[in-house]
Amino acid sequence: MVAASTTVERESITVAGVRKRYGVKLAVEALAGVDLTVAESEFVCLVGPSGCGKSTLLRMIAGIHQPSEGQIALRLPIGNSVATAMVFQDYGIFPWKTVEANVRFGLEVTGTSAKESRDRVGHWLDRMGLTEFRSAYPATLSGGMKQRVSIARALAVEPGVLLMDEPFAALDAQMRRILQDELLALWQEDLRTVVFVTHSLEEAILLGDRVVVMSSRPGRIIADFRVPFARPRSPEVRLDPAFTELEETIWEQLRKEVGDSERKAR
Repeated sequence: MVAASTTVERESITVAGVRKRYGVKLAVEALAGVDLTVAESEFVCLVGPSGCGKSTLLRMIAGIHQPSEGQIALRLPIGNSVATAMVFQDYGIFPWKTVEANVRFGLEVTGTSAKESRDRVGHWLDRMGLTEFRSAYPATLSGGMKQRVSIARALAVEPGVLLMDEPFAALDAQMRRILQDELLALWQEDLRTVVFVTHSLEEAILLGDRVVVMSSRPGRIIADFRVPFARPRSPEVRLDPAFTELEETIWEQLRKEVGDSERKAR
């Protein structure tokens, strides 16, 4: 069950005893007893081996999937009418709509007034460097530009929680780094609650307040690391020896789970 409330000022995500099974006769258990709390304005990164249920958990927070057991509760800040918005690895934008129409789409769905929609769309086109491409169609855009459209569309509806499912995984290394740095700056301006799924420990440490490590399937949380670098955070934090040390510490926790996941896949 996913519950949402707009009667409290402080927003949070509470995942309590969540399990997820697929199938009946030959049921596959994707998640096994997950407990997680995300505080208001916190940026939490989920890492774990392939198939551990990270994306499943994200979709349950969004209300796309329902838990087999347990509960997920969302509390929104006053003024937020949209609980969640998602950014996907494959962009999820409409190829038959222009950049501007894609960014406006969520506002149309939620019944936002024409003036408010114009203001928000204009703001996010400008903020994401898309203004000169507003009349372009996705087929003419690079992968990085498509993902900018996806992020702008998600943020235009001003969600209480932004959910990001490996949003930069399909990009080349240079563009991935550029968008990591842009998202870092954007979040530090916005301070929106974010849950971010990634396979990259470097990405998780750069962006996150916490890095939550999940086990091989059935997924459960086995470690929760607080990232020690102060905000506002600069991309140059990657050069700090403590950054590499934390990355190695998390990898040591994750290494066995990745090996277990590979053995189960054989």
